[in-house]
Amino acid sequence: MDAGLAAILGAAVGACGTAVAAGVAGFLSRSQTKLQLAAQDRQLSRQIRADLVTQLREPRRQAYAAFAAETSAKLEALWWVAEALAGDPPQCEAAERLLRENFVPSADAAYERVLMEGPEEVASAAAHLAAGVESAGNIAFTWLARDDDSRESDLGNVLAELRVAREAAVRLRRIFRMITMDTIRADGAEPESEQAQARTSVILGLLQQHRDRDARD
Repeated sequence: MDAGLAAILGAAVGACGTAVAAGVAGFLSRSQTKLQLAAQDRQLSRQIRADLVTQLREPRRQAYAAFAAETSAKLEALWWVAEALAGDPPQCEAAERLLRENFVPSADAAYERVLMEGPEEVASAAAHLAAGVESAGNIAFTWLARDDDSRESDLGNVLAELRVAREAAVRLRRIFRMITMDTIRADGAEPESEQAQARTSVILGLLQQHRDRDARD
């Protein structure tokens, strides 16, 4: 092999090596860029979810707090109603006044707002709680509306029924609080629909425990 051919071959090999090196560097650079873009996309998605949760959290917190406060006021009123009716003689006028002051149609606004804010499991828990409180209130309303000779003799049974219904509503309030605390603390790491699915099983279990307890009572 003469010197000229050797020089040509050497130059070719060198060029190939340079091209291979450039290709490898380009491939690694593109791979690194793709990884960076994927990481940025994940970070952006997390940020979007976190921003959405932040935007939802405060109005939801206010709605939940208003409904919880209203419900607590009703439950406290029911306790005093039971105390008034248990007096000797029963304080029927005081009991009726407490009921009419706390069980008014305008109070449903807080409940409606919870339904609007959601999510689904909170709305479901609120519906169960509202129904439980109203059921307890109706027991007292129904007895006070009676005008017959058996009303006084039936008071003991009514008071027992009222206390059981109120205790059931208190348990439902506890469930509502647990679910709303979980919802407010959600950090946006998962889409809300997935978070809802994850919590639904817990809610159903709590409600089933409540139904089982009522069946035993």
